[in-house]
Amino acid sequence: MLAGGAFSNPQFRLFFLGIFFAVQAIWVQRVTLGWLAWERTGSAGFVGLVAGLSLAPTLILGPLFGVMADRVDIRRASLSTNGSMAAVLAALALALPWTGPVALVLAALAIGVISSAHHPVRMSLGPRLVPADMVQHVVSITALNFNLARLIAPVIAGWVIATAGAEVALWVSVACYMPMLIVLPRLSPRALPPRPRASILSDLLDGLRYALTAPLVRNALLLTLAFAMVVRGALEVLPVLADGAFGRGAAGLGMLTAAAGAGAISSAFLKAVGLGAFGARIAPAVLWAAMAGQGAVVAMGLAPVWPMALAATVVAGFCSTWVGVSMQAAIQTDLPDGYRGRVMSLWIVMGFGSVALGAFAVGGLAEWIGISAALVAGGLAGAVAQGAIILGMQRRG
Repeated sequence: MLAGGAFSNPQFRLFFLGIFFAVQAIWVQRVTLGWLAWERTGSAGFVGLVAGLSLAPTLILGPLFGVMADRVDIRRASLSTNGSMAAVLAALALALPWTGPVALVLAALAIGVISSAHHPVRMSLGPRLVPADMVQHVVSITALNFNLARLIAPVIAGWVIATAGAEVALWVSVACYMPMLIVLPRLSPRALPPRPRASILSDLLDGLRYALTAPLVRNALLLTLAFAMVVRGALEVLPVLADGAFGRGAAGLGMLTAAAGAGAISSAFLKAVGLGAFGARIAPAVLWAAMAGQGAVVAMGLAPVWPMALAATVVAGFCSTWVGVSMQAAIQTDLPDGYRGRVMSLWIVMGFGSVALGAFAVGGLAEWIGISAALVAGGLAGAVAQGAIILGMQRRG
């Protein structure tokens, strides 16, 4: 049954209707903002700056907004983040004829700050709409939605920009936030249990303490760090593999990106139909998938011919989504509502930060020893790190 019957829950059906379009908006706005940065300056460095400003604030502010997500009315918080994102994009669209580099930097920074709040709010809201036994299925179906949007929305954005211009693409993003703003007032998430008032710092430390002392959460965060740094980091340097190792240029990059996306979609679909619904535990199948992901990175580096590189990239994309969704579902299934914002903000920081560090490490190593050797070294190092974490888990029982 699709998503373990989650769609039988009317609250989740409404939530999914809104989140389906809101996720499209995220990817359309990313592509459009990157295009505007290139169009206005012709500088690859400025494109990177704009992209970084739209993501980096999450690493710094995410845990603080996680504290707020555990304190405030989560439905109103979601209205605020979705509405604020739509307002920034609408303002940018209205001012586009006069927009220069400075305005783009400010818009990217505003989007980054709003996203810092949006992620823990989004991850807290969905699970609080359904019974505990449906949480892992809610996580799986929203992951499928995210991965489909990652493939479809950039194509839509490119077509809209090419045929109607970036201004229209921005308005498409604004329109995609509207369904979420319409359904949110009709949602009734579980109320948070009452607890004593405390300072933001105290709540932040309390959330960190919970994450470190709860074995499941601690192990999931550590495995996410080791896995995402290498496997997802490797998927961020596909341009180097496509052209630097095989001389395939932009066409080759498109094929590798599609291969990773196909693996991710396949994995997310299997999760959505209920395969691998492990509940509040890290099952052996997830550990094997994590090791397979590291092996796929090694295979990407050792591949003597292009078809083998494509096949290894499919496996890496499959394992990346399988492990990511499984870890998130394991954490979320039995996570107390009062800790969701704080714990999931740490999970987001771990995921985002490790991918950035991994891409930097693999890219830097490739400059020194070549992309093939860098991928092999990264995959082997990741497998050793994961093995040490798994052994530690087994020793602690």
